Amino acid sequence: MELMTHSSSFLLPNIPPANGRALTYALVILNQRLPRFTTLLWEAAELHVCADGGANRLFDELPQFFPHEDVSDVRKRYKPDVIKGDLDSIRDDVRDFYFSLGSKVVDESHNQDTTDLHKCVAYIHDLPDLKTPNLCILVVGALGGRFDHEMGNINVICRFASTRIVLLSDDCLIQLLPKTHHHEIHIHSSVEGPHCGLVPIGMPSGCTTTTGLKWNLAKSEMRFGGLVSTSNVVEEAVVTVQSESDLLWTISIKKAGNAAEEYFGWSQTSRGDSDFTPCSSSTCSRKSSLK
Repeated sequence: MELMTHSSSFLLPNIPPANGRALTYALVILNQRLPRFTTLLWEAAELHVCADGGANRLFDELPQFFPHEDVSDVRKRYKPDVIKGDLDSIRDDVRDFYFSLGSKVVDESHNQDTTDLHKCVAYIHDLPDLKTPNLCILVVGALGGRFDHEMGNINVICRFASTRIVLLSDDCLIQLLPKTHHHEIHIHSSVEGPHCGLVPIGMPSGCTTTTGLKWNLAKSEMRFGGLVSTSNVVEEAVVTVQSESDLLWTISIKKAGNAAEEYFGWSQTSRGDSDFTPCSSSTCSRKSSLK
């Protein structure tokens, strides 16, 4: 079975290639509070897509990351390439502002059978310029808020199981480990961990084996109503996972006040978050191999 490697290097100021191959990133912004590392993800991404009301978040919250800069200048600098969805949440002033700057606005209000995230992922998936096995879609605002929205977002990564999709919040990330591969997860302990979990999705896992965790699994069965590997702890730089069914991998993201502060330059701001940190222009300008 083929090996699939994973890394949260998109959270680092300088992204190292994954096994010599640089990933191509696309960023999707949903209608939840922006994580404090949003500007790092923006710099890494070649394509920036707002899902409906995610454009409101970008318009309202992104300038708070740069409290000493002109609000209009920040909004013009962080302009989405595409705004897509049923467009029932985006404000008229936000839509008009980004449209005037050249953002493409795609109204799919005729399609109520899929979520706005599904619409955005399908759009990215079909772009000829991004048809590469190294595509990775980063989704912010995917966790937190209504539970049914979270489950809808998890359903999207299951429906697009062959595409790398990472759901992110301030606290953690979630990604799918397809049963079609063995998995090797490279841990960046300066910005993530140690708490983690493996959760079967769609069906029980009759046999899962791991290395690199405090409580490893050895051909273990996992299912809801039985064993689920939550509240586990990463103990090694590389975690390996083999399973006969799809699993969700989740790991905590570190906040200010620890080693992560060295990477992100976090500090308290007028936004009112004790652990929120904006980036200065110099901090957020990473030398990305994608640019």
